[in-house]
Amino acid sequence: MATPTVKHLTTPQIKDYICIGEYDVKHIRGEPFTVDFEGNFYLAYYSGDLVNIKKYNSQGKYITGWFSERKKRTSYDKEVADILADKENIYLIYGKAYHSFRLNSDDGFSYYDYNSYIDIFDLNGKFITVIETKKDSGVQKFVRHLTKDKNGNFYLASQTYIEKYDANWKLQSILYPFEHKWYEKRSNSLGGALICDLAVDSKGYIYTILKFGIHGNGFFAKFDSSGKLIKKWFSKDKDKLYFGSLEIDPDDNLYALSIDGRNIYHIQKFDSSGNFITEWNSQGTEHQYDTTYTDMKIDSKGNVYVDSGNGAIKKFSPKQ
Repeated sequence: MATPTVKHLTTPQIKDYICIGEYDVKHIRGEPFTVDFEGNFYLAYYSGDLVNIKKYNSQGKYITGWFSERKKRTSYDKEVADILADKENIYLIYGKAYHSFRLNSDDGFSYYDYNSYIDIFDLNGKFITVIETKKDSGVQKFVRHLTKDKNGNFYLASQTYIEKYDANWKLQSILYPFEHKWYEKRSNSLGGALICDLAVDSKGYIYTILKFGIHGNGFFAKFDSSGKLIKKWFSKDKDKLYFGSLEIDPDDNLYALSIDGRNIYHIQKFDSSGNFITEWNSQGTEHQYDTTYTDMKIDSKGNVYVDSGNGAIKKFSPKQ
């Protein structure tokens, strides 16, 4: 599919949120956030061996905070990956290492195998349970992304596979998109294509962004619920932007968040068939040359939120 010429637009900005208050700490690039149905924000960040979650109201005022674990499970590293809010609960995904090793005697780096966990809380931080994913995550490939469809099914994505669970966390299927050999083979340090993020629309179609090392970003793919490829396409400016987040709005439009070499973030919008609709970026805003993104979320009304780092959240109108 030939991608139409991108028109670089500046979307009218509704509001900046600065999440500050009691026990405020820096929220840095790479740490996830989410928004619930009432517009409250939840920011996750590292605090020693634990992960802290802070809740703010829709104006960015601190409400409460809590730690993700009740006890330390292992002495090895833990990596926070994603956080999701629905109408009742908060879901925090992280990978927990269970042993370390070196590839060879000359390798000065330690590598870890990870198991993946989901800590579940109510919207006020009361711990409910912890889920351990069914599939062993393998070397450095723990579950990194979480989303949920309208029927209550959960989808978890590592770098190479996708797990589907029902609303009671019973495993339904494991999809291996790369087994179908539909993608253009390229090499990177981890050996081939990797999943950057995933999203699921109202009809159950699964969307992913793939990467092939530094110079292979912006490769989108759409699958049915069985993992069969429906469509694939490249984004505009795929060689100039680094893509890192994918979201679906209530109308099944697809949004992709990326950043360029000047630390300006870009949001590209596509319809469910991969047809380009529009793009906007942070150029012309207050943080034009020093903005870095950490994550993007879309609420039930289609508003788009981007975390620019340090708890500075920008909300954009869904209308052009």
